[in-house]
Amino acid sequence: MKKMWQKVMMFAISLILGIILITQVRTKSNVLGNISFGDKTAEMNEELAKLNLEKNRLRDELESLKQKNKENEELFKSAEEEFLRLSEELEVHKIISGYYDVKGPGTIITIDADPNAYLSLASSHQYILALISYLNNAGVEAISINGQRYTNYTEIVPVLEHINVNGVAMVLPLEIKAIGNSDTIKASLNFVGGIVSQLNNIGYIIETEDSDEIFIQRYDGEKQFKYAIPINRDEDN
Repeated sequence: MKKMWQKVMMFAISLILGIILITQVRTKSNVLGNISFGDKTAEMNEELAKLNLEKNRLRDELESLKQKNKENEELFKSAEEEFLRLSEELEVHKIISGYYDVKGPGTIITIDADPNAYLSLASSHQYILALISYLNNAGVEAISINGQRYTNYTEIVPVLEHINVNGVAMVLPLEIKAIGNSDTIKASLNFVGGIVSQLNNIGYIIETEDSDEIFIQRYDGEKQFKYAIPINRDEDN
């Protein structure tokens, strides 16, 4: 009787375990559906491959954007350098044309004559022109004659017994200011047979004085171009 009861108990336990196993298998089938493990793996691999392709595409796009950004930075730097160069060149031309008041080291040249000597600036104005030419050859950066700024458009012309500079009458003494290297200026003017010697020979008294700071006013006149037309190099090419 005892053995019979044990057999019944074993049968009951086996039956319960079988029911539990069947339930688990059905639950797993409901969760995964009808897709096999192999199909699921293939689907995940395909999705992974797509993600890798997208990652590579984005990486290539990022490299392309980096390259374009580098090229744009180089273009901007080149344009900025060209702008600075043109700005500096414009400033130089403004100084040369007398657009600005300027100051700097240089030499002050005074031309005078004995009150009893008869000297006509008008008849010797070519010496003044020669002196200005010597100053330019010495590399001076700004010149004034009795306060009148000398530029490429300045006219020095004889009128009666005096000279006109920028249309302003000039009489002795003439004070010529030149901003530049004083040693070079003096060497250019004072060599044997040079312009200072020539002026002395006809009766003028020349004095030179070096200065650490000479002030020269800007050109007050205005030059209007009627015939010269700027050429656009890009259009010309």
